[in-house]
Amino acid sequence: MSYVNKVAFIVGNGVSRKNIDLNNLVGHGPIFGCNALYRDFEDWDYLISFDTGMVREIREQNFECKGTVVIPPVEKHYESIEYSPFRRRSNAGMIAMESAIERKHTILYCFGMDFVLEGDVSTDNVYKNTTNYGPETHATKDDNYHRIRYLKWFLDKYSDIKFIFVFPDGLKTKTIDAENFYVMDESVFIDKINH
Repeated sequence: MSYVNKVAFIVGNGVSRKNIDLNNLVGHGPIFGCNALYRDFEDWDYLISFDTGMVREIREQNFECKGTVVIPPVEKHYESIEYSPFRRRSNAGMIAMESAIERKHTILYCFGMDFVLEGDVSTDNVYKNTTNYGPETHATKDDNYHRIRYLKWFLDKYSDIKFIFVFPDGLKTKTIDAENFYVMDESVFIDKINH
């Protein structure tokens, strides 16, 4: 199946995505989901996971969907060595974006990638305190600082890709100086997808 403008949807698990009906994305482009997304949405095309507990949980599922589970090699569990030799641990959202780009998608709509938001919401997760989402997995503001820096490098590396981060109307994002970084209000996106 080919998609107009090579659109793909990247679905992270930040709480900002809770009001988006993911069923409305089906048929408009492939959906790259992260980790436990399968628990409440079954029409994903790709499910990316590399956390040990989540990988075990996913492998125990008997999926009856058309999707492909992507468990990246250990090399991909860390930020690119091109970015830094210190190679901090990456996250499923960044790996999902890279997976979409590797599959030639050029317009990425990103949901639930809350590390770019201002305030406490930036560290929350829709699956917080459920199985495989215990305190040891909770993001911190320090994590977000490093994720923002890595995202900026990633945006520069893939300067020909358009990254559109969709958030509920009125939420403030951190400043990211990149010409291919866009923020779209949820209401604008919903209107766009429905027409």
